Amino acid sequence: MVTTSTIDSEIEQVMGAFRSKLIRLFREEAKNKKCPLSNIEVIGYAIEKKDPTMKEIAIHLNITPPSTTVLVESMIKKGFLKRIKDSIDRRTIRVALTPKACKTFASFQKRKSALIRQMLSSLDTSERKTIITIITKLTNNL
Repeated sequence: MVTTSTIDSEIEQVMGAFRSKLIRLFREEAKNKKCPLSNIEVIGYAIEKKDPTMKEIAIHLNITPPSTTVLVESMIKKGFLKRIKDSIDRRTIRVALTPKACKTFASFQKRKSALIRQMLSSLDTSERKTIITIITKLTNNL
């Protein structure tokens, strides 16, 4: 007899495998762009937040300030970010995106969308709608 516990365990395994495969694919894509996934995350956050502070990046990525400094410094050296002074508090350092970062992010997003479309290509419209419904319910339940 199949129990809810058995089904939940199977869902957990399938979701874990799905997540791992997606992350691996996205990491490979980021590596092909010579831009680690952590850099892509910072760029995406900087697009969303507009010139975030180092502290805001650290909080968003859930990493320590020293780790944030190392990450941001490497991105500055690669030409993805530049330091700017805060207009209100001169002690605060903000980071701004360069055109290179925006171009790299757009390229990554385009490829990511293509990978997702490829992944969904085996599903018909009804199955795709079901996935939307299920993921929405799961997300709302968090």
